[in-house]
Amino acid sequence: MYWIFATLYTFFTIIISQFLEKDVKYIFYLVMILLFVSLNNVYYSIQYYIELRNNKGIKGDRGDPGDSGQDGSGGVCVMSEKCGLLNCPKLIEDRINILYPDYKTLKEKKDRNDDENATIKYIDKSKEQLITVCKNYDKGAAAFTVIVDNALSNNSNS
Repeated sequence: MYWIFATLYTFFTIIISQFLEKDVKYIFYLVMILLFVSLNNVYYSIQYYIELRNNKGIKGDRGDPGDSGQDGSGGVCVMSEKCGLLNCPKLIEDRINILYPDYKTLKEKKDRNDDENATIKYIDKSKEQLITVCKNYDKGAAAFTVIVDNALSNNSNS
C-alpha cells in the first residue's frame, strides 16, 4: 500500500510540474519533497503506534502503596454449613458476653476475690478449648453456639 502511494505521488508530482514555468519548478519540487517527507512521517508514526499499542512494555519498579480501602461487609454464606465459623474467637467472645455480661469488668478489675478469679480462669480455659474445637467444627454456627453455651454454663452449675 505504501509503495503504491509513493509511486503515484511521484508520478503526479512529475506530471503537474510539466505545466509549471521553469522558475517555479524548483520551488514546486522542494515543496513536494517536504510534503512527501511529512506524509511519510505521519504514515510511519501511525504504523508504529498500531504495532506497539498491544505490546506490553518493560515492567517498572513497584510504586508506593496506596491508601487502604473501606472494610467490606461480612458477606452472606449460604453454600456451606461452615457459615459463621470463619471467625471462631468472635463467635465465642460474643457468647461469653451474653452469658457473662460482667466478664469484661471482672477481667479489668485489679482486686478480685477467689470466686471471681476462678470464674475468669474457667472462662479463659474454656475459651481456648472452644477455639481449638471450633477450627475443625463443620456443623454450622447455630450448633456450635449450643456447644459454647453448654461449656460455659457448666461453670455456673458447679
